[in-house]
Amino acid sequence: MQWLAPAAQRRGEARVRYTGSLARSGRRLALHVGHDGWTKPRDVRMERTGARSWEADVRVDAGHVLDCVVREEDLSGCDNNENADYRLWIDLDPVDAHVHVRAPGTDALGFGSLCAAAYSGGMTHALVSWGDNDFVELAAEATPWLTPLVWVRPGGPGPEDVRRRLADGAAGLKLHPAYDAYPADSAGLDPYLKVAEQAGVPVTVHSGPGPADPDLIRRLAERFPDVRFVLYHTFLGPGNGRRRATRHARQLSNLYLETSWCGSTEVERLIDEVGPDRVLFGSDAATDGPTHFVREPPNIELRETYNRSLVRLVKRLKPAVARKLLESNTRALFGLPGPSGPVTSARTGGSGDPTDPPG
Repeated sequence: MQWLAPAAQRRGEARVRYTGSLARSGRRLALHVGHDGWTKPRDVRMERTGARSWEADVRVDAGHVLDCVVREEDLSGCDNNENADYRLWIDLDPVDAHVHVRAPGTDALGFGSLCAAAYSGGMTHALVSWGDNDFVELAAEATPWLTPLVWVRPGGPGPEDVRRRLADGAAGLKLHPAYDAYPADSAGLDPYLKVAEQAGVPVTVHSGPGPADPDLIRRLAERFPDVRFVLYHTFLGPGNGRRRATRHARQLSNLYLETSWCGSTEVERLIDEVGPDRVLFGSDAATDGPTHFVREPPNIELRETYNRSLVRLVKRLKPAVARKLLESNTRALFGLPGPSGPVTSARTGGSGDPTDPPG
């Protein structure tokens, strides 16, 4: 699904293009659409505009998102994005600061799962990483809406390999002290942090109990004050860890917080305590497979889905703050391009083809 107008021109009536799995159907198609979590659902007839392209004009004068599926008018076929539906943001072009891919397919962390999750959340760009840098790099080369991070650990890969990957388009580094079993303040990281410092790129760090504790990550930030560090999850564990992570970020200007697995109320607290310029939205997709953004029972603290959380946030936050959280903070920190051209939101497609980007 693609908007055929930039965000500033989507109010009132906007045109949507569909190029997904039903586009070659011999039957007429309808766009089934609702606002902000399927309120006031309705069908909009689509018209064929090419061999694999259908379009529809949709009213977007209310709400923040359109939730969509495409179906044949006789109801014989339906494209509902691996049972996750599709989402198009009306006023925003969101960026996911934290996703993973490790293999093809629709298993957890599969490429097909990542695509479905991104389309269901309406993400238009994402920062991707995994321990297999070669696979991540291959996926990103084939996928315009993915930008890779270089996964590093003490002892490997070599600093020159990291420099090469950064020169080839990676936007920063990824550390996972818990997964790779080393303390987050390990001196073995220094060669990589020096590379990050020289290249001017951020370093993302899984934060949680034990070797990934925020107190240890703070030591890295103090040792390398010119490197910007992002605490993924803002501590994946009990609330006292998040309080410490927040306190460190208030005291050190080179620490940023990322919100994966944080409920909407917690995200608001992070913004209130650290300020709107250093909090980034991330999802950790697709650790929960294709339905990562909409899984039931809810996967964020067993209370919220990502999609419900995001709608709650954009309703409660000031528009400028919501834009920083969901889009501009991550674009600015990692040097990501703005939405390219008039197509700025997720494509509806059932194939998970990496050549078909959300944005």
